[in-house]
Amino acid sequence: AVLEMSLMFYAFQKLISKSFIGMIPPAMIKSRTEWGCGYTSNQNLFGAYYSVPEDDLVFISSSEHAVVPYHTNEILSPNNLPIKYVNFSPCFRREAGTYGKDTRGLIRQHQFNKVEMVKFATPETSYDELEKMLANAEAILQRLGLAYQVLTLCTGDMGFSAAKTYDIEV
Repeated sequence: AVLEMSLMFYAFQKLISKSFIGMIPPAMIKSRTEWGCGYTSNQNLFGAYYSVPEDDLVFISSSEHAVVPYHTNEILSPNNLPIKYVNFSPCFRREAGTYGKDTRGLIRQHQFNKVEMVKFATPETSYDELEKMLANAEAILQRLGLAYQVLTLCTGDMGFSAAKTYDIEV
């Protein structure tokens, strides 16, 4: 527990020092909020998420699901972008869908804690901002002396609303 909390806090502090705004987003959101952000897991495709149907709540599988709607009903001025958030959150994934069909037999966690970056940027700068987030994550791993590899996901493994996604395997 101390090791996990120390690593999370270390990453959180490093990103705050790079002008990220720290957040602890809610662990549950309304399904319409998730749907409005382009996340379709609230349809419970393949039973992939956890929910509380009587309250229309979905447990987040990533902090961005609760952070992206933070500026709902706002018009963000391009002059104020990028807006950078670093989030700490518990995440919940059933991992019961077709994802991972080639790794059957592996036990995956259903709840885990995560530090994650989210940026609001213009379309013209979005790919540059993505590369900066990757560089931030790599710098933290390098400083910790951890071996890792960066994968660019193919479109079949990306979320519905994504244009480009990296996975960092540590």
